[in-house]
This record gives sequence, structure tokens and C-alpha cells, in this order.
Amino acid sequence: MKGRRAIVTGGANGFGLAVAEALVAAGAHVSVCDIDEAVLHLASLPGFAHATVADVGDAEQVKDFVDSAATAMGGIDIVVSNAGIVRPTQPTKDSFDKGVADFDDVIAVNLRGVYLTGRAAIPHMLVGGGDIVNVTTDHIHTCGWPEHLDHADFPECPWHDVQRPPMGSKNFDIYDASKWGIKGITNAWARALAPNRIRVNSFGMGATVTPMFLKVLGDRPLPPGTMQAPEVAAVLLQLLAEGPDGRTGDDVQVWAGHGAVLPPVGLEGRLAAIDISR
Repeated sequence: MKGRRAIVTGGANGFGLAVAEALVAAGAHVSVCDIDEAVLHLASLPGFAHATVADVGDAEQVKDFVDSAATAMGGIDIVVSNAGIVRPTQPTKDSFDKGVADFDDVIAVNLRGVYLTGRAAIPHMLVGGGDIVNVTTDHIHTCGWPEHLDHADFPECPWHDVQRPPMGSKNFDIYDASKWGIKGITNAWARALAPNRIRVNSFGMGATVTPMFLKVLGDRPLPPGTMQAPEVAAVLLQLLAEGPDGRTGDDVQVWAGHGAVLPPVGLEGRLAAIDISR
């Protein structure tokens, strides 16, 4: 990572902050944005080149952040689109107006934000190549789908005795839709940007201690196998360290109860490699 130039959205706390700190510790120059003003203090820390308050759902704010980061760092090699929100939603109980408001808010951050951030950054990356990592969720790539994993070594996984379906729960229709949309963007960009030596992968995680997860969890205890953000961030850095000849178009996932380890190239990555080579 030494000398590489990275931008991280949603970097004020939680997983985004863990990724930003891991990149800095590995020698990268890092620029971060967040709607939380706490992000601003990072600009004064060693290794952080730029920090600003920005809403990733706002095209002008995203463009200003990305361009300012590129200027501050002399370019961009890595994009980690991490900013995201979650709203538990109940289609049988929520009012129509609430449903519309939840849809607009979640899609604006989780899907539009990934699209805008990538589209703003790609022109800065076309000559030198690099990595785009779009943060998703274990709801779109589970330990039971599209490839079923043997759970003999993972007794702490909540799904060790039944095949896990590719979804969250009945209360995450909008959230899951936004993350499945990221999967579509990732797959298309991986193929479009391969000639420019830009790898594009999605990266999701199961239960991990972050402010967003703890808020959703409420008063319930942490599930068995819950991970810590820094150990998951270390896996993301391993993905980046694969270099220009590493996987692209893959859905990289770490699951609660499975340990924070970089998995082999998955089905999506293998299919993308075949498609790109044709």
C-alpha cells in the first residue's frame, strides 16, 4: 500500500474509519468524507491528506470531494465506497409515505452514492489503474449461496446446520435492494474497466461491531462469531494487495463465525475472469 492514494467514503467511524486507518498504517495516503463532522479531525493526522463533510448522495458534493482528494494526493489509486445507511422496513406495516421516504434515503446513500463516487473517481484512474471496492453486505453473498460452504470448521456460524438463503430478512427490502444494485454496478464496471487495469470488487461482511450494526442490534446480545472492524478491514487490505493481476468482478465476503480471512476467488470472480478474457 505504500505510496498509494486512496479515498474512503463514510470514514468518520465504524468500518470506514477502520479501513482508512489500516490504509494509513500500511503506508497509503488517504482522503475521507462523511456527513459526520467528526471526520474533519482526521485531516490533521499523519497519513491523511484530505477530509471533508460530504453527502455521497449529492452529485456536486461527491465530485468536489473526489476532485479535491485527487488534487491533495496527486491522483487516486484506490476507491473504497463504504458510506451506507440501513432502515428496517416492513412492507405490511409501514405507511406509503414512510416507504417512499425510506426508499429515497437508503437508495441515495447506498446505491447512488457508490455510483457517483465511482463515476467521479474513474477519470482520475484511467491512466494509472487501481482498485475500486464497493462495500455491500453478506445478504447478497451468503455462506450458502451461490456456493454452499461446508460448515464442519465453523460451528459458530448461525447457519451451520441449514443452507443460508441469499437475502437479509423480511425487514430489509430496501436495504437489500440497494446492495444488490451495487452488485450490478460492480459487475459491469469490472468488465468495462479491465482494459485500464482497474479492478472492481464488492466487499461485504457479516456481523461486525460498528455503530450502525449496534444500532440495528439494539438491546440484543452480539451474535456468536461477531467480528471487529479492524480485523475485517485487514481482509479488505489483503484484497487490495492482490495487485493488478488479482481478482476482479468478485463478491468478496467474510461471515460471522467463519473468521476474518480473505476467501478464494468466488463464482462471480471466476465468471468475470472468463468473460473478460473472451
